[in-house]
Amino acid sequence: MDEITEGTSQVDCDILVIGGGTAGPMAAYRAKKKNPNAKVILLEKANVKRSGAISMGMDGLNNAVIPGHSTPEQYVKEITVANDGIVDQAPVYKYAQNCYEIIQELDGFGIRFQKDENGDFDVKKVHHIGTYVLPMPNGDTVKKALYRQLKRARLLISNRYMATRLLTGKDGRIAGAIAVNTRTAEFLVVRAKAVILCMGAAGRLGLPTSGYLFGTYENAANSGDGYAMAYHAGAGLANLECFQINPLIKDYNGPACAYVAGPFGGYTANNEGMRFIECDYWSGQMMQEFYNELQSGKGPVFLKLNHLADETIGEIETILH
Repeated sequence: MDEITEGTSQVDCDILVIGGGTAGPMAAYRAKKKNPNAKVILLEKANVKRSGAISMGMDGLNNAVIPGHSTPEQYVKEITVANDGIVDQAPVYKYAQNCYEIIQELDGFGIRFQKDENGDFDVKKVHHIGTYVLPMPNGDTVKKALYRQLKRARLLISNRYMATRLLTGKDGRIAGAIAVNTRTAEFLVVRAKAVILCMGAAGRLGLPTSGYLFGTYENAANSGDGYAMAYHAGAGLANLECFQINPLIKDYNGPACAYVAGPFGGYTANNEGMRFIECDYWSGQMMQEFYNELQSGKGPVFLKLNHLADETIGEIETILH
């Protein structure tokens, strides 16, 4: 697999994919698979091997729409209710339609999803209506598996280059991007026939009460640069009115609410040790229940995990900071 070396100031390609987390490598891989003769460049501000929101892996998918367990229509209803109707249903439905095919493809890459004794995907129920949580026993290998596919496809990867602006041609079409090397400050111009932005969410619009700059639920590297680039290029931005505020555990940053621990027997409890949330999956209702419990004097609240083995609890404690 070729790498863009330092000192290169300009490179041309057919397709430029910006963002090397999970969506970017998948988009680049699919583009190369569709046309093996196309020159596809993957641009990443960190290193594709361990970058993005799931750089260290993940414990499972909480939005797995698998036939026999749920339907795309059911999933759209679920997300609509959870977001109090503030949702663009068309892309949610499109995702739900294609989800199972992608899970099967990832499974073929060696990313192991939990299966039952019959060899079927072992999906867990956490949401209000359907069953969508699919545990991943070796979820720490996600990026490794994706990187293997990129190597096999011989994609051109540009690590440590952060895109700053999209280039616009005389006809108004997007013609590439400008990037800066995060180590040497060298600039790189990438001219492309098509550009795909896969740059993640905007996860640091506010800071947690701890004041710890990286102590956010969302990956702190997801700084919204993709939104800014698209906006400056004249693109219309949609759905920015919908955002999430998530409960965080003291001394830990990242997804840790009970829908993560739920499939393993964990749940949110008040200071009396009692469960007080109807459904642990994120929703406006869940956040209201959190607020009500704290206002009633039954706080602080806890993620109850004392049913786990001592060695497991000890391992969890080692990641607290």
